[in-house]
Amino acid sequence: MAEGPGTALVTGSTGFLGSHLVDVLLEAGYRVRCLVRATSRLRWLEGKPVELHEADLVGGDLTSAVVGVDLVFHFAALTRGSKQDLWAANHEGTRALLTACVNQGELSRFVFCSSQAAAGPSTAERPREESDDPAPTSEYGRSKLAAEEEVLGHGDRFEVVVLRPAAAYGPRDADTLPYFQMAARGVMLVPGVRKRRLQLVHGHDVAEAARLAAERDEATGRTYFLAHPDVVTWGALAWNIGRAMGRRVLVVRLPSAVVRGAGAAAELFGGGRQPGQLDRRRARDLSEPAWTCRVDRALSELGWSPKYDLERGLQDTANWYRENGWV
Repeated sequence: MAEGPGTALVTGSTGFLGSHLVDVLLEAGYRVRCLVRATSRLRWLEGKPVELHEADLVGGDLTSAVVGVDLVFHFAALTRGSKQDLWAANHEGTRALLTACVNQGELSRFVFCSSQAAAGPSTAERPREESDDPAPTSEYGRSKLAAEEEVLGHGDRFEVVVLRPAAAYGPRDADTLPYFQMAARGVMLVPGVRKRRLQLVHGHDVAEAARLAAERDEATGRTYFLAHPDVVTWGALAWNIGRAMGRRVLVVRLPSAVVRGAGAAAELFGGGRQPGQLDRRRARDLSEPAWTCRVDRALSELGWSPKYDLERGLQDTANWYRENGWV
């Protein structure tokens, strides 16, 4: 990598993780260009010294978007929708952006934000590792894995890095909002009669890892899981969300069959389309015994140190939801 901040293109900049990345890059002194759609809500970018470039990843003119940039952070993704829509956005969109970067000819590094869904769930006994064969269990995960392969396949054209965040949460995240809303009412529904384990990662910590992935020579051609090292159960998570909301919560455990049935019903009756809503894929994910991963590689090679443990991160999130009238 060239020394010193340069110009970075950020896709997904109007979303949860992408907007946190914009903040981190601006604070580090980067010039930031944001790829946005005509229909994008710009609320997280308002008042910030960024350049806006309007184009669609699929079918849009990406050539001018990448001209003059040193780094590309590809954070745009579709997390729910039909198989066709997921593959178009996540795989074809990534391939189109990579093609534009090849034609640009001067890009130094391409950082791709994938997901643990591309690797698949872990077992209760053993966390996922980067060297494991991927086993995604959803079309979302399979489309992200295909995008990863496209990115790594361009490693002979420019430097590439793949990031796989675990369950991300934090300010501006609508997907975890329902858990805080339940806690505010004093009742928390959690999946599984038996203990289910997971790891989480705060949005700011994902953004900081992405910055490090762009700057560290050791990251070239590498894939990294991103999560706070602590493993939690759903019961402990529910208790901690209640604590962050200042409420004692009654934890109600739902059998996996009930969770999967609710996800199927949501899709059947036209639900599950908005952030935070249950759908078939999320219901299946919630039914897995564990979503855990080893993060040693990110800690050692990137020099990454998550700022937010569970207690601090949940409190930060609860405070933001309150301050912005979300709960």
